[in-house]
Amino acid sequence: MYRNSLICSGSEISLPRKVRKLPLFILLYLLQAVAWGQQVPLPEGRFNRDFAQLGELLQYTLVHRHPATQEVILPDSSQSFAPFEFVSKRYYPTYTRGGISTDSAVYTLRTFEIYPVQELALPVLVLQGQDTIQVKAQADTLQLKQLVSKVIEPLQFKTDTALVPVEERFNWPIVVVWMAAAFVFFSLVWLTFGQTIKTKYKLYRLRKDHVYFASRYTSHVDRFVKSGSSQSMEKAVSLWKNYLTKLEKSAINSFTTKEIVRFYHDNEDVNTALRLCDKAIYGNLLTEADKETQDALVQLRTFARSRYKTQREVTNNARNKR
Repeated sequence: MYRNSLICSGSEISLPRKVRKLPLFILLYLLQAVAWGQQVPLPEGRFNRDFAQLGELLQYTLVHRHPATQEVILPDSSQSFAPFEFVSKRYYPTYTRGGISTDSAVYTLRTFEIYPVQELALPVLVLQGQDTIQVKAQADTLQLKQLVSKVIEPLQFKTDTALVPVEERFNWPIVVVWMAAAFVFFSLVWLTFGQTIKTKYKLYRLRKDHVYFASRYTSHVDRFVKSGSSQSMEKAVSLWKNYLTKLEKSAINSFTTKEIVRFYHDNEDVNTALRLCDKAIYGNLLTEADKETQDALVQLRTFARSRYKTQREVTNNARNKR
């Protein structure tokens, strides 16, 4: 019945064909079991919506569940997302439960392609020893919303000539430029004419102070001549001392008569005039404005004018020496 036979110890033994194929079946089953044991699960990827407009931001979620012993790498920004453009990404920590780990990431994308239907399938890298296996998720599709369903030829342009109010803004850059230019200009002017300006200002202040002193001093003297009051004379002398204090930059108004005379190198006119005024003010000997006392007040005014002229010449000479 069977044509195949097995020779053993000089005798022929016949075996069925099915029994002879059994080792081959066992080998194939073992190889298939090994292959199934090494099979890598596929990741899952999908969009957060089914429709999107051109340039609109959308999110693509990629989830990969795998044995905890496997190491996987999710795509980063260097991955090609065509026909979409990469905007940003957000990874989540690996979650492991029951020997199964879950890695996930959310990618923010956008598209400027005008294909009605667009799809994306991102890969995941699985590290197995020295090898790297790339597995891709099933492609998820996205439909592009068509905002213009029908184009009318020729195209009609819509005009809008209404003025739009624009908020007025202060032009700080121009102000800074002008301030810098003004600073440079005035710096150059000061470096060139600074000393001259300072001298002119000092001369102006000297003249103004002297005119003010002369006016008030004359007023006190006239009041003294008319009334013969010692208070008018006292005010005139006090004004004279205060003016010379500012002019000489020295505390003359706190000096005694002897100290003032010594300060001006024993000037005879100053000595005589101040002593006559002190006698009239503190000696209570003045009953009327006599000629001698009036002359003393005139001498003080003349001396103050001479000191003013001296200080003006000193200021001018200092400018010329520079």
